Amino acid sequence: MALQKVSLGFQDIRYSVQVHKESKAILHGITGLVSPGQMLCILGPSGSGKTSLIHILGKKIKSDKSKDVSGEVLCNGKELTATEIMRISGFVSQEDVFNAELTVQETLGFAARPKLPARKRDSRVAEVVKKLQLESCFNTSIGDDSNPYLKGISGGEKRRLAIALEMLDPNISVLVLDEPTSGLDAAAALNVCNVLRALADSGITIATSLHQPRSSIMALFDQLMILAAGRRIFYGGVANYLPYLQKHLSCEVPPHESPYDLMLDLLNPAIEAQAVCSNVVLKEGESLVLALADAYDRSELRDAVDRVASVRGVDWVLFEEAKVKVGWMSKFWTLLTRTFLVKSRDPNVLVTQITTAVFMGLIFGSIYFNTYGKDKAELAILDTQMCVTMTVVMSVFLPFDVTLTFPKERQVFLRERKAGLYPTTAFYFARILADMPMHIVAATIQALIIYYMAQLRMGVQYFVFVNVLGVLVGASLMQTIGAICRTFEEANLMAMPVMMLAMMTSTSFVRQVPSWLEWTKSISVMGLLADVASYWEFRDASPSLVSGGHVLEEYNIRIQSTDDVLEAVAVLFAILLATRLVTFLGVKFLHTGRSSCAENLAD
Repeated sequence: MALQKVSLGFQDIRYSVQVHKESKAILHGITGLVSPGQMLCILGPSGSGKTSLIHILGKKIKSDKSKDVSGEVLCNGKELTATEIMRISGFVSQEDVFNAELTVQETLGFAARPKLPARKRDSRVAEVVKKLQLESCFNTSIGDDSNPYLKGISGGEKRRLAIALEMLDPNISVLVLDEPTSGLDAAAALNVCNVLRALADSGITIATSLHQPRSSIMALFDQLMILAAGRRIFYGGVANYLPYLQKHLSCEVPPHESPYDLMLDLLNPAIEAQAVCSNVVLKEGESLVLALADAYDRSELRDAVDRVASVRGVDWVLFEEAKVKVGWMSKFWTLLTRTFLVKSRDPNVLVTQITTAVFMGLIFGSIYFNTYGKDKAELAILDTQMCVTMTVVMSVFLPFDVTLTFPKERQVFLRERKAGLYPTTAFYFARILADMPMHIVAATIQALIIYYMAQLRMGVQYFVFVNVLGVLVGASLMQTIGAICRTFEEANLMAMPVMMLAMMTSTSFVRQVPSWLEWTKSISVMGLLADVASYWEFRDASPSLVSGGHVLEEYNIRIQSTDDVLEAVAVLFAILLATRLVTFLGVKFLHTGRSSCAENLAD
C-alpha cells in the first residue's frame, strides 16, 4: 500500500490554562500549514508555547475544566477525531521511555505485534531499522543512563529508536516531535535531523520543536516558526527568514553568528541585544516580544502564509485498514512475554527475592532451630508460635520491591496506551501475573528451609500454603500502594506504616489492642496468616504441654477450628481481590496526565 500524503494544517490555535482561578493564555491564535514531504521547525525561548503547540498538533491536549483549547487541526483540510489522527500520525515525546533491559530488536519486535500482521512484522522492522540507521545497535540493550550496571545505546540512538517505534505502522503519514535533539551533542543532533529529512523526502509530513539548533540543522528544514509569549515572531520558509530580518526588521546579523541564535537572544529578557533591529520601535511600556510579534502581523509575509494555510483540501481519503485488528488475548500474551523477559534480566529480582528468601530462611531456621527441643514446654511453644509468625511476616514483606512497579513503569504504560497499543486490562493482568511465579518460588524456598530447620509438625504442605498466600496478599497490598502513589518516595513512605500496622496488630505481637483498634485484628493480614499457621501447628498438641489446658486456648490463638480457618482464608482472599481491584483503578485513572474519567474510560 502506497504511503498516503497528508498536509498538516492548524487554524487559529488558542490555548489557555487556569492558574489560581485565573485564565492564563499560552497560545494566541497560531496558524500554519505543513505540506506533505515538508519539515516545520518551531523555535522559541522557554515559556514561548512551542511544546504546547506541538502537543495540540498531536492531539495530546484537550479542553477540560482546567484547560481551554480552540481552533482546528486539519489533515488535508479536514478536521479529524483524535482516533482518526492517531491512525495516520506518530507522536514522539521529549522523554525517552523504554524498558532498559530489552534490546533494540526486542523493543521493535514487541511494538510491532499490536500494529502489524505476523507476515509483515519482520520485513517492516528491517525497513524501519534501515531508515533510522539502527543496524549497528540492533542487538544492543537499550540501557539506563542512571544505572551504571545497565549501560546501553547512546542518546542519539534512543531518539532514533523512539521515532522508529512510531514509524512501524506503514500508514504513518504525519510525524510530530517534541524537541527530539534535546540533550544530544551537535553531531548526534545533526544525525537525528538528517534522519527526519530522509523521512520527509519519502513523503512524511513532519512538525517538530527544537532547542537552539545550529545553522546546518536549520538548512534541513523547509519552514520555520518562532514563538514567544504564545505569539508568532516569524513564520515562513527558512529561506525567507534572513531576508525578513534584514529588510523588514533591519536587523544586523553579526559575522559568524547564527541568525536563529540572534532572534532567541533578542527574545530572552536576560540578554540585552535589543538595539540590533532598528525598524522595531518600542512604545512606552511595551516589551520587545510584543513589538516583534506586532511587526510580523503587519508584514506581507504573514498575509501570504496565512492565505496559503487557510486553503481547504478536498482530496482527503482515510485508509479503511490503517491498523491491523489484534485481539485482547494476543496483546495480553505479548505484554506477558515482554514482562517475563524484562524481569529475567533484572538483577534486582534475584537479589531481592530468591536471595532474600534463602538468606532469611537460614537466619530464621538457625534462630528457631529445633523449636521443640527446649527444656521447658512453654518456651518451646512460644518459640514455635513466634517462628511461624515471623516466617509469614517475612513472606508478606518478601515482594517489597513491587511497591515500585507502577511508579517505575507508569511512563512506558502511558506512552503505549495513549498510542492505542493495548487496553489497561491487558497491561494490568500481564504485569500482575508476571510477578507471581517468582513470588511463589521465593516463598516456597523460605518456607521449606525454615520448616525443616525448625522441625515444625503441621505438615509441610500447610506451611508452604500459608507462606505462598502471604506473599501473594503482600504483593497485592504493596502494588496497590504503588498504584495510588505518584513517585517512589510516596510509595515507600506509605508502605511502611501500612505494613507495620498489619504486623503489630497480630496476636503474636499484641494480645489485646485498644478497643478503638480492635477492628484491625479482623483484617490484619499477618495476624490472620499467623493464627492459621499456629492452629495447624498446635491443633494436635498434647494438653500436657501446658498446665492450663489446650495450647490454642492457653496462648490466645483466635482460630480454634477448621471453620475458623476457612473464614480467615476467605477474608485473606477478599483482601487480595479488593486490593487487586483498587490497584487496577489506580493504574487506569490516577497520575495519567488526563483530568477526565471519561477519557480514561475510552481506552
